[in-house]
Amino acid sequence: MKRTAFRAILPGAAFMFTMHSVAQAHVVCGDRVFPTTLTMDDPGVSDEFSLPTIALTPTPSGESNSFGYEWDKTITEDLGFAVNGDYVSQHGATQSLNGWDNITVTLKDQHPCIKRHPHQELVWSVGVIRLIPGTGAAQLRDAGVIASVGSTAPTFYFGKGMGDLPAPYLRPIAITGEVSRELSDTPSASPSAWNYAVSLQYSIPYLQQNVKAMHVSQFVARMTPLVEFALTSPDFGTPTGTIAPGVLYDANTWQLGAEALVPATGATRQAQGVGFIIQFHMFLDAFYKSWFGKPMINKNLWE
Repeated sequence: MKRTAFRAILPGAAFMFTMHSVAQAHVVCGDRVFPTTLTMDDPGVSDEFSLPTIALTPTPSGESNSFGYEWDKTITEDLGFAVNGDYVSQHGATQSLNGWDNITVTLKDQHPCIKRHPHQELVWSVGVIRLIPGTGAAQLRDAGVIASVGSTAPTFYFGKGMGDLPAPYLRPIAITGEVSRELSDTPSASPSAWNYAVSLQYSIPYLQQNVKAMHVSQFVARMTPLVEFALTSPDFGTPTGTIAPGVLYDANTWQLGAEALVPATGATRQAQGVGFIIQFHMFLDAFYKSWFGKPMINKNLWE
């Protein structure tokens, strides 16, 4: 459920934007561990918590920043929900605005990993994302900074590792992505839209464990360089999007990630400059063996 609902707040509008020891806290398929990404969701469900997720973005008249959180909870082994939100801070030449964005909730179901052999590494999920209108700050809503209209977005998520490629040093590559149809409660006031996102990753932990152990430090051995692409295409209006190159670092019980936020379309470049996002992410199942760290119902609905 991670970053599908993450929003970089712009003036006047809101745009949608590894180690074996931590395997149970990520999406795992065969030998592949799909880490948590920052501006889009990963293709699985888990017990995790992100705090903070900080996005700092320059704008033509000042800056627009958000400080976010997200809690992910498993209901069954394959079914989970997430709750996330952001505290928005905008500073311009004539005024400054601060307050909470609307709350977003997600329900997601993960299909069992497809692994006819250990290196096939294909996983997918389906979900529904609901933006709850009226839950954010009135001054932000009145200024047009956050949405005043709710939306519901059926979403498809996928992840594919390249462990079955013949070239050894290409096997650490993985691709994750999502496609959603964001259905506005009031299309005449806020149009519905298609949202697309994809990440291209190169897992050094996978390289070390499943291809060839390189003579690198333990710090480097836990890194996954990646780049994320996100695009929103409204039914009426101009597409907006970002390109986010960066790196993830995985410890045993937490992950730290940092990425640049580069405008990918002309409309986005007019509204913002190059910003960055940083996130601290905790694996709750590594801390809690009780309700907070395991499914509420010990069952897989697909079995």
